[in-house]
Amino acid sequence: MIEAIKQFYEQRMNPGAASADDPESHRLQLATAALLIEMAQADNQRDSVEFQAIHDGIIEVFGLSPEETSEVIELADQEVHDATDHFEFSQLINEQFDYQQKCQVVELLWRVCLADSEMDRYEEHLVRKIAELLHVEHSAFIAAKLRVQRDYSASGQLSDYDGYE
Repeated sequence: MIEAIKQFYEQRMNPGAASADDPESHRLQLATAALLIEMAQADNQRDSVEFQAIHDGIIEVFGLSPEETSEVIELADQEVHDATDHFEFSQLINEQFDYQQKCQVVELLWRVCLADSEMDRYEEHLVRKIAELLHVEHSAFIAAKLRVQRDYSASGQLSDYDGYE
């Protein structure tokens, strides 16, 4: 995985970027994007609004350009296809992110989950599972869900949503 990441960043990313020489930063970006992609696919659909939420979240967390973000998502999508579980991604996030950053990842998971204004039991289960793997407390898990629901309701993206379909 590390060689593929190095090659990817050497060929496609801006060599002048602050993190261009930091393979751990690249792995962290990929791990975060991979978990978000897993979330988008939890309901066995690939919805464009969910992938837009992934794109926006990666830009927000890592400060990448839209082009760099698209490249990270593309590579992470390949990693998800090859992965057998969420542990390799969550382990890296646990090692590199502090608690607040892990809570931010959980909030991003909720954003992806609710981006299409629908949530099935598999999606909620996956957010819960990843939150547990990241050692995020249940209260923070629920607070993130409520924040995302409130934000989506206020923006009109989530109308009268209160749980399962």
